[in-house]
Amino acid sequence: MEALMPISYLNDFIFCPYSLYLHQVFDNNTEDVYSAAPQQVGKANHAVIDAKETERIPIPKILKGIYVLSQKLGIYGKIDTLYVSEKKLVESKFSISTIYQGYYYQLWAQYFALIEMGFEVNTLSFFSIKDRKTYPVDIPTQKEFLALRAHIKTIARFDFEQTIKTNAAKCSHCIYAALCDKTEMDHVYA
Repeated sequence: MEALMPISYLNDFIFCPYSLYLHQVFDNNTEDVYSAAPQQVGKANHAVIDAKETERIPIPKILKGIYVLSQKLGIYGKIDTLYVSEKKLVESKFSISTIYQGYYYQLWAQYFALIEMGFEVNTLSFFSIKDRKTYPVDIPTQKEFLALRAHIKTIARFDFEQTIKTNAAKCSHCIYAALCDKTEMDHVYA
């Protein structure tokens, strides 16, 4: 049986493959040992999204923070919000200034997992919590499914012992920069 990959790896790998390794190394520690302020803010915002009051809306019109799984892709993770009646999946980020490819991979993975699990989803979007902006996203096609599957295979086959290319702009904002042995760079969270 193959292990399932967390959906969060899809974006994290693009940011820096080594961050997946560092995350796994420190996964069994308390979060404050390795997490930086932006990660803590993000988790706090997601906790609010996951726990938001839905008393006035009968279940299951809105599903928040539920786990999804795709055997076809070999991934699992949580969604932010699925408006069941509207068939609308929303991925929330604290602040969106650019929609990175990794964001799309995460949303597509959630979409394909929901479809595989029997849900109907006709609308996708990103939501920027900070400025309350919505960014509509097209439903992924077979082409996007294949690109996502290829990305997942790249992550699964990645050799973490190979030389990691560093990127000053990314390293300076990496939540694991203080733990990283690939660069001597100072980071904004020091």
